Amino acid sequence: MAEIKHTRGVKLLIKIGNGATPEVFEQYCSVNAERGISFSASTNDSPAIDCATPEQVAWLLREKGDLSATINGSGTVNTPDVGIMFDYLASPNAKNCKVIIDVPAADGGVTFNGKFHLTEFNLTGNRGEKMQASVTFVSDGIVTKVANT
Repeated sequence: MAEIKHTRGVKLLIKIGNGATPEVFEQYCSVNAERGISFSASTNDSPAIDCATPEQVAWLLREKGDLSATINGSGTVNTPDVGIMFDYLASPNAKNCKVIIDVPAADGGVTFNGKFHLTEFNLTGNRGEKMQASVTFVSDGIVTKVANT
């Protein structure tokens, strides 16, 4: 039996571009606990009508329509990130982002690249605990995948 190739959760990196030329990608310290990327595909459904017995309940036929990606992250707030994240949320512009599985390509390391809008920025705090932040980014157009070098 072949052993599973695995890595630590901190090897999933979320980096946001600054829009400069050349562009610099930064990993914000407030995303220091949970982080993730999810992909989804919408579907268009239509019934598979049986012409011989049209009164019979039909199975659904599905075709994929559109693809989308969502990035989520959270952690203990690094206070200098608060103003930056709020400005990103308030901006109408998407930013270039990278989500990196930071292992060699031979072990499945890839980088996902695309433009993303920051759509949720949450700050929470409880007495006796450190302030927490969470963010959600949604894709704006194509997200590509390249093997790490």
